[in-house]
Amino acid sequence: MTRIPEETIEAIRSKTDIVDLVGEYVQLTKRGKNWFGLCPFHGENSPSFSVSEDKQLFHCFGCGASGNAITFVMDIENSPFAEAVVKLAARTGIEIDVDIQNDSATNSRNEFKQMFEAHALASNFYNHLLLNTVEGEEALQYLEKRGFTRDSIEKYEIGWSLDNSSALADLLKRKGFDLKDMERAGLCIMKDDGTGFFDRFRGRIMFPLQDDNGAVIAFSGRTLSDSKQEAKYLNSPETPIFEKSRILYNFHNARLNVRKTGKVILFEGFMDTISANRADILNSVAVMGTSLSDTHLLKLKRIAKEVIICCDGDNAGWEAAKRFAVMAIKKGMDVQIALLPEKMDPDDYISEYGADAFRNKIIGNPHPYMSFIMAYAKRSKNLSNQNDVLQFIHEVLEELTERTSPVERDMYIRMISDETGISKDAINQQFLKMIGKQAKQIKLRPQNESTTQTVVSNKKVTGTERAERLLLFHLLNDGALFDRLQEERRELFIRDDYSAIFVRLAGFYEEHGSPDFHRFAESLEDRELRKIVLEAAMVERDPEHAEEEIDDCISHIEKFRVRIKIEEKILESKEAEKVNDHTRALELAREIIQLRKSVRA
Repeated sequence: MTRIPEETIEAIRSKTDIVDLVGEYVQLTKRGKNWFGLCPFHGENSPSFSVSEDKQLFHCFGCGASGNAITFVMDIENSPFAEAVVKLAARTGIEIDVDIQNDSATNSRNEFKQMFEAHALASNFYNHLLLNTVEGEEALQYLEKRGFTRDSIEKYEIGWSLDNSSALADLLKRKGFDLKDMERAGLCIMKDDGTGFFDRFRGRIMFPLQDDNGAVIAFSGRTLSDSKQEAKYLNSPETPIFEKSRILYNFHNARLNVRKTGKVILFEGFMDTISANRADILNSVAVMGTSLSDTHLLKLKRIAKEVIICCDGDNAGWEAAKRFAVMAIKKGMDVQIALLPEKMDPDDYISEYGADAFRNKIIGNPHPYMSFIMAYAKRSKNLSNQNDVLQFIHEVLEELTERTSPVERDMYIRMISDETGISKDAINQQFLKMIGKQAKQIKLRPQNESTTQTVVSNKKVTGTERAERLLLFHLLNDGALFDRLQEERRELFIRDDYSAIFVRLAGFYEEHGSPDFHRFAESLEDRELRKIVLEAAMVERDPEHAEEEIDDCISHIEKFRVRIKIEEKILESKEAEKVNDHTRALELAREIIQLRKSVRA
C-alpha cells in the first residue's frame, strides 16, 4: 500500500471537527466546555460519553473508550487506519492519491467488497432501465400515479428489473464478477441443473436498501401484477453485508435531521418512509419488515431523545406499534405513537388527506404511551359489556403500575373512570391492590433472578494506576524524557499493557523522531492499547511542575514494586518456616525490614 504522507494525515485530522463528526452518530449536548451523549460503544441510559472540542478527543467514563477523529471512525466503522483516513479525507474535501486496496485488513474483506460493488452496479442498472428504457415505462407510469417524482425516484435510486431471466447475471458476468459469489450476495440463483444462473429479481420495481453509509447492500422488489400466486414484495436474503436486525431503511439520509430535531419517526415499512418524505418529513427510518431489534434501538438512542412510532391502522399495525413501544421504553427512550385511521397506511392517508394533514395531524399530534394503551385496550372491546369493562380496566391498570408519576397515575385513573363509568375510588383501590401484589411477587422472586439493570460503573483507579497514566502522558509528549529513561534501562511500569506501549513507543520515536500522541495511537492496531494511550493523553496536569510530577510518578511506581517484593518475601518466609528452614526465614526477615525502610524513606 502507498503510504499516506504524515502531513496529509495531520491536515485531515486538524480539518475534522470531532464534535461534528461524533454528532453524526451520537446526540450530543453541551455541558460546560465539553459535549456529552450516550456512548456508541456500549449500552447505557445516562450520558457518560464526553467529547472535548479543545483537545479534539473523546472519552467514555463508563467503558473507557477514548480517541480522536480518526480512531473514532476506526472503532465505529470497524475500519483499518487507511480506510478511516480516506473516509475523513472525502468528508473534509482533501484529496488523497493512495491505493488502499492492498491493505491487509482490506484484503480480508475483498469478498465483501465485491458484493458492495455488485450491488452498486445492479442499482445503477435497475435505475437506468426504469428511467431510460421502453421496458421500464409501465413501472415508471405506475410510480408517477402513486405520487413519485423523478427527483424522489433518483433520491431513493428506485429501478426496474427486466422480465428477462438472466439480464443482471449476464451483466455481472461480463463485468468479471464470480456468479457463485453473486449467488451468496443474493443477486443470482443457480439453476436446478447447475448449468448457469438466473436473476433473483425479475419484472419488479426495485427499491435499493442501504447501510448506514448509504452503500446499497440489498433490494426489495415490488411486482406490478395483482396475482396472488406471487408475493407482492420479494426481499434479498440475509448475506454477509445485509442483516435485517442491523439495518434501518433511510438511516443514512435521516441521521443529520434526527440529530438536529432530537426526534426520529419509526415506520414499519420502507414505503412509509418514502411516502413521509413526500410530506417533507426528513427524520424517518423504517425496519426491514416488522422486526425491531435491540441493535436498531441502540442505534436510534445514540442520536435521538424521542421516538415517534407510526404503524398501519390495521390490527397488525396496532400490534407492531405496541411491540415497538414496549421495546423502546425498556431501552429508556421517550416514546409516542402516531395513530392512523383504521386500515390506512401512511401512503393511503397522504393520498386521501394530503401531506400537510399527515405531517400536522398524525406525526405532529402523537399520543403518549398510556393514551395509546387505553386506545389499544379499548379497540377490541364493547364497554357496555361488564366482562369487557373489567378486562379493559385490568389491562390499562397493569400498564399503569409501571408508571412512576403520581400525577400521571391520577390523570389516567380519572380517564378510565370517565370511559367506563366506574368510580375513581373503586379504580384506585383496584390499582393499589395490583401494586401490592406486584411488590409481593418481586419480594418473593429468587435472588439469582435478574431484577435490575446492569450498570456500567467506573472502576476505581488506584494511586499506582494514576502514576503510570501520568508518566505515560509525559513520555507521549516529551521525546527527550523518553530517551533519558530508556537509556537508564529501568523498568518503568507495573502493568503489562503499559510495558507493551512503552516498547511500541520506542519504535514510533525511532521512525518519526518527534512526539505525536495522535499519530502514535492511530498506529496501534490493538484497541485496548489505543484506549490506554488516549486516556493518558487526556490527563490533566500541571505544566509548571512537570519534572516534579515525573519524579513523583517514578518514585510511587518504584515503591509499589518494592511492596510487591515485600509480599513475595513474606510468602517465601512462611514457606521456609513450614519446612523449619529457620536460617532462610531469618535472612528473609532482614530483607523485608530493609525493603520496608526503603519504602518509608
